[in-house]
Amino acid sequence: MRTEVYEAVSVAIGVSILIFSIFIFPSLFPDLVFLTPLLNISGALIAVVPPFLFFYKKYLEKRAMEEYFIVFISDLTEDIDSGMTLPVALRYIAKRDYGVLTPYIKELASKVSWGIPFEEALKIFATKVGSVTIKRSVNTILQTYKVGGKLSDTLRAISQSLIEISKIKKERSVSVQSQIVTSYLIFFVFIFILIILQTVLVPAFSTKATEAGSSIGAVLPTEIYNSVFINFIIVQGFFAGLATGKMAEGSVIAGFKHSVVLITAGYTIFSLFSQLQIKLM
Repeated sequence: MRTEVYEAVSVAIGVSILIFSIFIFPSLFPDLVFLTPLLNISGALIAVVPPFLFFYKKYLEKRAMEEYFIVFISDLTEDIDSGMTLPVALRYIAKRDYGVLTPYIKELASKVSWGIPFEEALKIFATKVGSVTIKRSVNTILQTYKVGGKLSDTLRAISQSLIEISKIKKERSVSVQSQIVTSYLIFFVFIFILIILQTVLVPAFSTKATEAGSSIGAVLPTEIYNSVFINFIIVQGFFAGLATGKMAEGSVIAGFKHSVVLITAGYTIFSLFSQLQIKLM
């Protein structure tokens, strides 16, 4: 509840700064209009970053749980192979440290020791953890447990498959590093092209159109081009960031941090060049 309150307050403050920057600041301080982009960036970051950090923290916790779950399954397999019964093995394992997964494992061991059926306790464990990978592994364990198969063999097979999946994810993350750099370079080339359009071609076109008079038709104000280009930057940065995160880490949530970086950098660079052009004119 406290985290949700902090998020609501940050969003309210950020939106208030944006409203002030867009509708009030230019009329109150016309000589300081060049600071508008900085106020916009500040308001957007205050509104967006805290909620994103909350979701990203949850995402990192789930990834850590999946890593510790591999260790947990390996330890449980070894204890069962050594001759321990399942309740005794769980009670023994619950004394070890498994990071963010430790409270869930202790709760699982407590439920089994209190007489709650293993299947029911394991289902509750998987639901509370909330990881898709862990839920799939738990379903496999439950199916084996129901049909009477050798649990240690199933646990060993699950452990090996999880280790292989973890290796594949790490190898993918390393292999796509160059593609991530390429994605960033493509985005900044896109920003450079928009800057050239805004600072060179649009003013030249407007000048020629004004000199030609009514034969060219109405000339669109430079501010309209500026707004359209900024929208391009936001849309391009947002989706490019999501694609980069999905490609690098296999998660759209992980891509939000790339989106924030790209949009912030792109908007700041473009706005500063636009404001510089206005001052020089």
